[in-house]
Amino acid sequence: MRETPDAAAEMAYIAEKQKIGVVGMSSGSGATFVATTLAKMLSHKDGRKVTFLEICDCAGKAGALTYDAIGFDKRFKTREFVRFYSEVKNGNNIRGRSNPDEQINWGLVTPEDAKDEIELTPIEMVRLINNVSGDLIVCDVSAQGNALDYLIDMDYVIFVIDPMPSGMIAGYPFMREVRRLEFRGKKVIWVVNKHNPGINKRDLQNFLKLKEHYKIPLMPAEHFYNAQYNCRIPYEVAGIRDGVKEAMEKIIKRELEL
Repeated sequence: MRETPDAAAEMAYIAEKQKIGVVGMSSGSGATFVATTLAKMLSHKDGRKVTFLEICDCAGKAGALTYDAIGFDKRFKTREFVRFYSEVKNGNNIRGRSNPDEQINWGLVTPEDAKDEIELTPIEMVRLINNVSGDLIVCDVSAQGNALDYLIDMDYVIFVIDPMPSGMIAGYPFMREVRRLEFRGKKVIWVVNKHNPGINKRDLQNFLKLKEHYKIPLMPAEHFYNAQYNCRIPYEVAGIRDGVKEAMEKIIKRELEL
């Protein structure tokens, strides 16, 4: 079957995107923190349009929302915030639409989406990922049952680990599946978040068995409280930026080659 010009253009549009999936080993690993940091740092690169996109079940986001944490109700007080989940669920075209702020296009679950318990089918989720505007799509992937289905289609996967033993034990089956993706050729970048002197390094290495990984230090909780009370991306707080910048710059230069 011969492709129409429009179909060919759509395939080229999709191919141009680079998709970076950021996922946590367990709940509270810090995947959203790493993903927002990455999006913010990439937004400073000239000529690349960056999108931060949440990949999750809206019903499962009924608790804390990134939308609330960064204060998008205030940021978009006089602007419409496009509800991408709702638009896709209703069969509407999202191409060319955006929520620009901090040089980033934000594709977030909104309080209304969570209240409506919007759940995209796998096909609808793929539509969302492939049609959202942007050259670099940083996907904050919730470690839910079908997370692997979306990680398979990412150009890169950043796997974030909280070194608390109980969390690693709970998340080990998921980590094993991501390892299998790596063995099959997927580029996986391993990050140990909240690295601190209380860790038994030998036990950690014996459990994870990672050849290479990046470390982000455990930072004082007050910095994260400060960020939310001031409706800021955590990376914008000096105490956080100083702690995370070195590791993230290495990931961008060495692993993402950006």
